[in-house]
Formats: sequence, C-alpha cells, structure tokens
Amino acid sequence: MAISSTLVQQSDNESSQVIVEEHCMRDAVELVEAWAARQLTEPSAAAIRVGELVAATLGEDSAIRQLLIEATDGRVSPRTRLRAELAVEEALDRLPGFDVRLNTALRAAADSARTPRVAEQVGLGMTSGDGSTAPIDQAQVVHRLYFGRDDAEHDMADGLLREGFIPTTAYSEVVTGRKNLIIGRKGSGKSAICMHLALSNLGPNKSCLITPDDAVGEELRRFELDGLTAPSAKALLWRYVFAIHAARHVVQHAGDKVHRRRRLASVSALERFLRDNGEITEQSLYHRIARASRGLLSSFSLEAFGVKVAASANNTPAGVRASRQLDVVESGVRRAFEELGCADEHGTLLVMVDQLEQIWSGEADSESLIIGLLLAGKHAALVYGGPVRCVLFLRSDIYDVLEFSDADKFHSDEIRLDWTVRMLHQLALTRASIALGQRLQPADLWGGIFPAMIAGERTADYLFTRMLPRPRDAIQFLNQCRDTALANGHRHISAADVVDATLVFSRWKLLDLAKEYGTRFPFLSSLLTVFRDTGYELTRTSIAALYQPFQRYFRSRYDMYAEFFDPDAIIELLYAVGFLGVHRGQNYVYAGTIETSIRPFESSFCVHPCFRPALGATQPHVSTIVNDATGNIVGNVVQAATISGGMSFASSAGADVVLKPKPKRRPAELTHDDPDETVVDQP
Repeated sequence: MAISSTLVQQSDNESSQVIVEEHCMRDAVELVEAWAARQLTEPSAAAIRVGELVAATLGEDSAIRQLLIEATDGRVSPRTRLRAELAVEEALDRLPGFDVRLNTALRAAADSARTPRVAEQVGLGMTSGDGSTAPIDQAQVVHRLYFGRDDAEHDMADGLLREGFIPTTAYSEVVTGRKNLIIGRKGSGKSAICMHLALSNLGPNKSCLITPDDAVGEELRRFELDGLTAPSAKALLWRYVFAIHAARHVVQHAGDKVHRRRRLASVSALERFLRDNGEITEQSLYHRIARASRGLLSSFSLEAFGVKVAASANNTPAGVRASRQLDVVESGVRRAFEELGCADEHGTLLVMVDQLEQIWSGEADSESLIIGLLLAGKHAALVYGGPVRCVLFLRSDIYDVLEFSDADKFHSDEIRLDWTVRMLHQLALTRASIALGQRLQPADLWGGIFPAMIAGERTADYLFTRMLPRPRDAIQFLNQCRDTALANGHRHISAADVVDATLVFSRWKLLDLAKEYGTRFPFLSSLLTVFRDTGYELTRTSIAALYQPFQRYFRSRYDMYAEFFDPDAIIELLYAVGFLGVHRGQNYVYAGTIETSIRPFESSFCVHPCFRPALGATQPHVSTIVNDATGNIVGNVVQAATISGGMSFASSAGADVVLKPKPKRRPAELTHDDPDETVVDQP
C-alpha cells in the first residue's frame, strides 16, 4: 500500500492546525485493517503504530469496532471502510491532540514510501504513461485547472462529482439507513449526495430518483379528497408513487435467475395489477401522478388482489375509499417482499425525492404537498420495513417553515448538512488533483498554483472566509479565480486575479442570497441595499438608524410582511439568512446548525465578508457627509479600491481615501436586480 504524506501542518510558528485530506483517512483505515488482520498477514511497523493508536483511541466506536471484526475475519466491506473513515474524520475534529498523534504516526509511515512533491520550482508535473513525472509550465496548469460544475446533475455528467465526491457524515448516515431526511441550504450538497447514490454502485441496493417539476406540482395542488385534510390527500398520491416503484422493483427482481424457478403467486398478482393499471412500463412522474389522481378519485383495477370493486360503499367518504385502495396495493407489495424473503441478501430499494424547490411557491397548497410527502415517506417505512426506504432531500428554508402536528416525529430522521473550513479545503484539493491528474499537497495548491498570501492573509484563509460554507460557493469562487487569471493572460493565478475575482463573486452572492429567499422574503433584495457603502461592523442602534428612513417605504410596498419591519426583527432575519454575524466570545459567528438565534442582550453585529465587496462595506465604520445648510446626509466617507474590511489597496498616487457622495433619490426608486444600485440615507 502506497502511503501518502497525509496530514499537513498549516503554520510553523502559529498555533497548529492540521488539515487532513480524504486519502489520509483512507490510509489510516487501511493501516488499521492491516494491523487487525495480523493473524493472516505480517503487519508493517507503520500499521502496528497506527492500528494501536486508533484502536486505543476509538475502540468503543461502533464503526471502528466493526472494522476490527471484519478485518480479523479477512473480509472488510466497502460500507464498513467508509464508516471507519468518517469515524476517524469526526475524531480529528472532536478529540484534542488526536490529530497530532495521528499526524506523527502517518508521517512515519509516509517517510518510507514518500513520492516526489508535485510542485517543484520548475512547475507542476503531470504523470505520463510510464509513471514518470514530466514538468509542464504554469500556463498549462491554469488552463487545465478546474473545480467542477455549479449543479450536481451536470457535475456528475461532465464535471468532477463522480471522482471527487466527498463522503460526508450525512452521506454515511443515508447509506447505513439511520437518516432519511437530508436538509441543507441551497448549494450545500444535497443533490450531490442524491446523484452519487443514484448513479454509484452501492452493492446490492437499487435506487430510483424522483424529481418533480411544475406540471407535477400543479397536479398535486389540484388533488383533494372529501374527508381528508390537504396534506393527507397529497400523501395518498405520494404513497401510490412509492408503491408503484416498489411493485415494479419486486417484479423485476423476481425475474432474476435466482428466483425464476419459483414464480410466487404474490409476485404474479403484483405484475397483473401493474399491467391492468398501465404501470408495467416506465412512466414519467407526471403521468404516474395523474393516473393516481384519477384512480383515487374513482377506483383502480384491484382484481389481481381478489378485490372486484374498489369503491364498494357509495356513502363512504372519498378519502376513506381511496385510502382503502392504497392499503390493498401496499399489502400486496409487502406480501411479495415477505414471500421472496431475500431483502437482507439483495439489499434495499432506495427511493429518493430531490429538487422539491421546483414545486414550492410558499403558498399553503405547496406546503401541503411537501407535508404530504413527509407523511408518505414515514408511512412507507412502517409498511415496507427494510426492503424499501424513502430518502427526501429538502432545502432548509422550505423545511423550517412547515407547520404540522407530526413535525416532532421527524427529528430522528433528519440530518442537516454542515460544511467546515477543513472540509472545503479537502474539496478544493481533491478536485484540483483530479483536474490536473496528480495528487496535490496543500502547499502545491496554496503557494504553487495559487499565491501563498493575499493582502496579508494565507490564501486559503482569505478564500474560505469570503464565502458561505457550502460546496457550490467554493466551486464558483475557485473557478472564478482561475477564469480571471486566464482572462488577464496570466501564466499563474496572482493575488490581483484573486482580488478581482472576489468582487465578481461577491456580486453573484448578494444577488443569489436575495433569490434564494425571494419566495419567502420578496423584500430582501431591497433590504440589502440599505447596507450599501456603510461600515461592516454594526450595532442595534446603527442598524435601526440605517433602516429608519426606509421603514415607511417597506411597510407600504410590502404590507403583507409588516411583522418583519421592526429593526430587531430585521436583525433576526438577516442573521438567519447568513448576511449578519453576531459577536460571541472573541469572534463573530454566523448562523449554522450549532449556532443559536440572536439573544436580546447581544448588540454587536457584522456583515459577512462574502457580501462586503459588493456592498462597498469596506471599513468597520464610516463617517457620514452632511450638508451643513440643509442638514441632509448626502453620502459616506468610503475607501476606494478596497474589497474587504480592514485592507487597503492604495493607488500608485497614494490617494486611497476619497469622498463618494450618494445621489439623493426617493426610496420608491429602489430596484431589485442591479447589484450596483445606490440608495440614499434620507427619503
């Protein structure tokens, strides 16, 4: 086994921070496996050292325990290896000092098998067919550098998702069946997990992916049944879709060689039901939902299950009749699974539903169809048990506004996607390595391809603090740095290229934030412009003063949202969407899975560095310019050519502070689309 140089010290002089890449956890687990299999093979000294360390530190962890058991037996499954890698990764974050001890052990293992550095003074090297490393110039490196596509569908098809997928804890929880509800912000990697599960080979598991569109949403919204609430009626449609996928899976599986010799009556009944109701062939989701609507409103053909008339009682409410029909179908599917009796051997059918934002409007009817989906997924788990699992992928801004009585029953099923800076480091390094065909070390990327420092900060720190912690932001920002270097005709990515890319990226993100929450908060785009050309460090009082001139405008323009137009409510809102951070301890923290909401006694806030360049919020505090004759505020003192708070890039003439008056305009002229829109401080 080739051991890479795995853990990398970020600083020689400052407090240590160890960055561990994906292949490092894999190396560690392989060494532990070799050590545990010592009865079968003779482990190396490196395997003994790493194995004893991990076993002593993490021996009580179920994933490590299972790895040791399987390694001793000589058979370790891919799932067990993945769980062990994630356990090691979690321990590096959780256990003080473990990173240093593992660093030492793995470095000792790497010393005996260390490969030449990827980046030497002559430039990066690309591996040729005979395994040698041939140097190429920096222009070629920048041209070939690529971090992938913005969306998971294209990134899987022609990007880097297939090879560069990062197996997060959420992914592991879905694979092992402990979590079925994946929640995250836009761009946080929900669809990446979904696509990887749908297109990768997870052993015996089969999968099907459901992605509703506008036509499906309209069909779902129209469906109603007497005697049932709107969410319960929509749940019946989703239950039918799940039952049809499960039935087709059973029929196809029963046709495999292993079962062909014994044709079960329950499977034959399912096949006849599918044929009688036009479901034997593959259908679009729209046609399946439309067929379910007609069948549940009238009746399905259930003769295959011995039921001649589905709707037998004219006085029975439509909702009760429809539910009884579905009970018959689901019972038939469950019976076929039970009689086949091979679910444990052949794996689970994974039914995944993604891109629900396509049918979300924020209205009560779209809320009902999402709640109905959650209820149907929970019902399927009870009806089918192990053979079928429904995994739902939901944006957090949708899930967090749903209100229904059974919401508390889903907490054990849900997991929130949360990306750390270390994970984004890993994503960047993994994707750059794949694009260039070499395993890069952090110093190769941050100091070889990118400059080592930007504006007095380490480049990686500069980049990852100026984006929201999610993969899409990292991919877009890093690609923009590369594109800027190419557009400027540079043979490498310079600090100036990164600075230029920062402003472009910030403008994107300011617009994207308003669009992300536009359905729920249509006034957000206008609200963000209130912070243009201000200081980025704020208090409750200064935010109220900025907002006060526009309060009447917002209340008249968006009267349905009047509850939000109190300064303290605005602070809560802007913190929740990630625009503002709150001062806690020695730092500003931003909303995430572990951060609590704003407390009444907290009064110091900060605009996220991601949005400062686009807003011109270049300094912690700014002074206003007042016309002494009229008393009107006509502008702020701002610093020119500065893209982030606290850092000045002065012009060659040395004049880096200018007065930038703002034109006096009425609040009604606020626009929603122009990232360079300037607003006034007085109506």
